[in-house]
Amino acid sequence: MRDVMELPKIQKALAFLKADDENTLQEQLEMCQIPAPSHQEKEKAEYVLRKMQEIGLEDVHTDAVWNVFGTIKGDGNGPKLLFAGHTDTVFPAGTDLTVHEENGCYRCPGINDDTRAVAELLSIARAMKANGIHGEGDIVFCANVCEEGLGDLKGVKYIFENPNDYDGFVSIDNPVTGGIVYTATGSRRFRVTFRGPGGHSFADFGIPSPIHALGRAMSRIADFQVPPMPKTTFNIGVIEGGTSVNTIAENASMLVDIRSDSPEELKRLSAELETAVRQAEQEENGRRPDGEGVKAEIELVGNRPAGTQPKDCKIVRAAWTAAEMLGITPELRDESSTDANIPISLGIPAITVGRGGEEGGVHTIHEWFKPVDAYLGPQKNMLLILLLSGVEGVCDYQLARRNA
Repeated sequence: MRDVMELPKIQKALAFLKADDENTLQEQLEMCQIPAPSHQEKEKAEYVLRKMQEIGLEDVHTDAVWNVFGTIKGDGNGPKLLFAGHTDTVFPAGTDLTVHEENGCYRCPGINDDTRAVAELLSIARAMKANGIHGEGDIVFCANVCEEGLGDLKGVKYIFENPNDYDGFVSIDNPVTGGIVYTATGSRRFRVTFRGPGGHSFADFGIPSPIHALGRAMSRIADFQVPPMPKTTFNIGVIEGGTSVNTIAENASMLVDIRSDSPEELKRLSAELETAVRQAEQEENGRRPDGEGVKAEIELVGNRPAGTQPKDCKIVRAAWTAAEMLGITPELRDESSTDANIPISLGIPAITVGRGGEEGGVHTIHEWFKPVDAYLGPQKNMLLILLLSGVEGVCDYQLARRNA
């Protein structure tokens, strides 16, 4: 890495990224005002597509789900790296996306996660193209869709479920600039719906109620027991149903999130969830066994595979070194479910790394960003991808080739 850092063109590129910081911020502010709920990222994807074309990346295109790609070709000898940030945010259509600035602090829902990362991708691509920098292998810049929530990693799933020759994957999607996520916390998300005949709260009193059945199931779920290690969690995040205070509802539903670093724990808790729901259905119908009862439906609406890799593997060590070279404190973080889950679960080296600047309030309408030394994020991540891809005559690639 020291040899790479001493190259004049690398020094120029690092200076370019620092000088480009204001432009990066401007693109970040423009993008965060484009609505981009999961599955609705087309407008933001078109913005990124235009920017990649202006930068002069090769093979700029979108795929069938609106992932955007642009490539800096390598010498043909090294590994092929996919370098990504996601375009979707957690905020629904209609959210006020007006940017407010006060004393150098910018506030807007989605301004960080992951809009800042996409802006950094564009800045890095600009710096490399402006200074004639490339790796030994192809570096593919990607703004992918559907990382958040019920997006269920659709963008990266689509990439890796189709024929590809990627040797490694790096995503920018962590609030800690020196953060390195090297594990894949898996999750299963379920929509549980109880349906029944419904009726009047007084005239039809006694018939099974979907809402009462839902409450019974929720109580059982709240009593689930999970191990501290591997870390395993559960949460009921949304409940819906009912018409009025004096109506026995015809349906009621909840969204349940189960997470674990262990595939076995995911499987166990998923089975316990089904048992809890069926018992709640049976108990509620037991109130009036001679009539029409409630019926439960369990729908899997999200499935993120779990996985891990050694904390001292080459892709992690490369990220650690890139941070240290710029005086950034590297930090291993293992609490996340990110786009890297997919390649990690397939045995492909992958990590998720931190954005630049200071931030807070992520996933709330109070999300804020301060561009304090924000250029360090792009500088670090440019060094990382060059270390992985290799620089001819100076640094051998650190990312193994899958088909070598």
